Amino acid sequence: MIKFRLHKVAADRDITKIGVMAERSGLNPKTISALWNNNTLRVDLSTLNALCEALHCTPGDLLEYLPEATPKGKKRG
Repeated sequence: MIKFRLHKVAADRDITKIGVMAERSGLNPKTISALWNNNTLRVDLSTLNALCEALHCTPGDLLEYLPEATPKGKKRG
């Protein structure tokens, strides 16, 4: 599973409000809210680019990979 770390990266830069993040990135507050709260399944590269520019970070800073547990005896793929 991949999760967004937008709220953590923003907080490291003293941005604690979705509205402020939306203003700095030029993105819609609803888009920021979905990413902030991990309520999205996909993101456009233009959105990712705007976040990276606003936060002076890389895409890898905004994403976290969490391996999902596989039940015993079952293989993936």
